[in-house]
Amino acid sequence: MITSGLSNNTYLLNKLMSSYSSCGLITDSERIFHHILHKNLFTWTITISGFAKHGLFIKAVYFFGLMVINGFIPNAVTISSILPAIGHLGLLLFGKSVHCFWIRQGFESNIFVETSLVTMYSHFGDMHHSRHLFDEMAKKNIVTWNAIISGYSDNGYAEEALRVFHLMRATGVLVDCFTIMSLLSASLIIGCLKVGSLIHGFTIKTGWYECDAVIKTAIMDVYVSQSSIDDAYRVFTELPILDVVSWTLMLKAFSSGGYWRNAIELFNEMMRLDRVQLDSVALISVISSCKSSGSLQQGKRAHVLTVKLGFGTDTFVGSSLIDMYANCGNLENARQIFEEMQEKDIVCWNAMISAYGMSGYANHAIDLFWEMMGSNLTPNQSTFMGVLSACSHAGTVIHGLRFFDLMVKYWHIVPNLQHYACVVDLLGRAGRLDEARIFIDNMPLKPDSDIYIALVAACRVYSNVDLGLQFSQKLVELEPNDAGYHILLSNMHALVGDWDSVNRTRNLRLSKVKKDPGFSSIEISCKVYMFMAGRKDHLHYIEINMVLEGLLLLIKDGGYAPVAKFMI
Repeated sequence: MITSGLSNNTYLLNKLMSSYSSCGLITDSERIFHHILHKNLFTWTITISGFAKHGLFIKAVYFFGLMVINGFIPNAVTISSILPAIGHLGLLLFGKSVHCFWIRQGFESNIFVETSLVTMYSHFGDMHHSRHLFDEMAKKNIVTWNAIISGYSDNGYAEEALRVFHLMRATGVLVDCFTIMSLLSASLIIGCLKVGSLIHGFTIKTGWYECDAVIKTAIMDVYVSQSSIDDAYRVFTELPILDVVSWTLMLKAFSSGGYWRNAIELFNEMMRLDRVQLDSVALISVISSCKSSGSLQQGKRAHVLTVKLGFGTDTFVGSSLIDMYANCGNLENARQIFEEMQEKDIVCWNAMISAYGMSGYANHAIDLFWEMMGSNLTPNQSTFMGVLSACSHAGTVIHGLRFFDLMVKYWHIVPNLQHYACVVDLLGRAGRLDEARIFIDNMPLKPDSDIYIALVAACRVYSNVDLGLQFSQKLVELEPNDAGYHILLSNMHALVGDWDSVNRTRNLRLSKVKKDPGFSSIEISCKVYMFMAGRKDHLHYIEINMVLEGLLLLIKDGGYAPVAKFMI
């Protein structure tokens, strides 16, 4: 165009601007805009539309204002282009002004403008006006239906989104990928696995399941949110191409769902693929799995990888590493990571305080708390949770009660049930059971199972049967389907030799509730082996059983005997 002498041809330059904008070269498109000497309405509209489509909403609104100042009257295309930008920026009064302008101009009904108005009011959270405009539209296309469905879904009206979807289906309009994504978002809000499964089935039926990997990832997210990890993994294996989002989502699912060994195995599989670039979320998920499974060797491997990928200074990753090392019993490495962190936020300090607390180093946790105060950081609920837990494990009652008092009166932090459970545990471990009971009675919150368990455990240690039976019964009433609480109640009856009550409680437990079997794990050569109570199909069951029998003989020869009064 330049060599042909057409560099001032407004029509051709508009076409060139549109091409650059369509290719994502918005800077080049803007450069051409400024070069055009004789701008027309199409020039302005192309520029505004380009900014809006590429998320440059402030620029879009700014250029719209310049266009009006320069005497150009926007047309339907200009209006439909600027309305989404106004909605994203939340410019309610400006949006209403543009809407009024459209009405005053007396333009004919325009499906693009009307759909953009539906979208804009949805962004404002004004679903009343959005629905009114939608209902008044003479013609509706799939974009219009998607606008109102996503509007309801994005604003938390999931049930209404599904009702509008059924209405759309009744009119014979075919769905597209945007409809499916809005339905999946609504399913996440509803939080019902059955709804998510039905949408999954509908997606397969309409053919969109095999056409769009993004939809499969969204379906995975629905299953993960409902803790249906097996279904999520099934969808994961059906993805044609696995990107960092799908890998991270599956890692997070395994980690949060307690499938720690699966998470580590998936992480190892992921590492064998050079094309996958890990992000901080994926690293935190695998570190969390190493922490929960006690896999120190795999955790060290993940630590090396965080440094290699440049996440060594990430505070969230660093905090996860501190938690992992502390949980695996390597407090030295946890402290080393803490000291090497250049910037420490409250999360890092909390992680290190909790690490000392779970290891029984109450004095170190308290010293670190005051050191944190010298860094001009304000403690939060998690900080005091770590300190109170440390005091509880170490039995330092005076310090624990003092910190609880400071938390409430000095820092004005409202205690939650976890804080109250720590104080009850603190008093219980010290044998101050009556104080613990009075503390529970005066709580402003309704006690949960953790609070009752803390007191029952102390009652068992200090043989306070009456109080123990009282709160054991409360536990069973609170969660009647938890076998563990029935066992606690049986133990309290056994403590006083009330075997009739023991048998009655035991029979009730066997008939109505089922206890999840306990398990343990050990890491050998970066591989975690798990052993479950009552399991006889283990590959090395015979050898394991022989070792256990040998240990029992050694225990017996050493003069140790089981406490029969706790056996039920």
